[in-house]
Amino acid sequence: MSPRARADGRGAAPVAFRGPPHRLSSLVPLPEIDTPAEPKVLVEGAEIRGFSVRPLTREGGAGVGKLTLRLARATSPGTYPGSVELGGRKHPFVVEVEPQPKIEVSPSHLTFEVEPGAEASAEVTLHNVGNVPFEVPAASSFCVFDGGGVDRAFWVALGAEPPSGKERIDLLLDTLAEAHGGLVEVRARAKPRTIAPGEPSEVQLTLSFSDRIRPGHGYVGSWDAEGLRVRVRVSVPSTKGRRG
Repeated sequence: MSPRARADGRGAAPVAFRGPPHRLSSLVPLPEIDTPAEPKVLVEGAEIRGFSVRPLTREGGAGVGKLTLRLARATSPGTYPGSVELGGRKHPFVVEVEPQPKIEVSPSHLTFEVEPGAEASAEVTLHNVGNVPFEVPAASSFCVFDGGGVDRAFWVALGAEPPSGKERIDLLLDTLAEAHGGLVEVRARAKPRTIAPGEPSEVQLTLSFSDRIRPGHGYVGSWDAEGLRVRVRVSVPSTKGRRG
């Protein structure tokens, strides 16, 4: 096929954009014109937030350009037909928008001081900035680890010769196990529980900590769900100075 035929788009499959709605790009042959005109772009059923054409190299006598397309972040997953007019020639294309779950959380970091086996509560705002609905999990869990446990485990394993019957890897794993603060059970209450793209929701969290967390230590972890992450830092009061 000649470069001109490719530039006209005759007999060629439409250019395909594929990815999240706010970050789509593809390559197309560029027509040979003296004064490039502003490209005209249309996507059926979607809101265009930005479009640009950047010339790259020349291939077989025809210019090649990188087309970058941005749609609204909340654009639903699916296939959208469209076209772009370059130098008076129309190029058809299809946009294949992929699912992108993404939640912004405020606050994104939670800090607690709790006793072993105790509960703590917090309120967070979840804002769905992805393009698919987000279901707030009613019950979930995550692990916490002693903040200095990893460094201590390597120091124990490598700082001296292991005792008889033990290997360094045994010391490393045993010390890492000691740094594990157990599971944190999370209960979440939200209205609405299903958050539509572009919408916020207030969520009440109750976190139940394991009795594995030890007085005088600090632990870190994160509450994760698809598209969501909340950092959690825990300090456990020391037993020193307490009255029995």
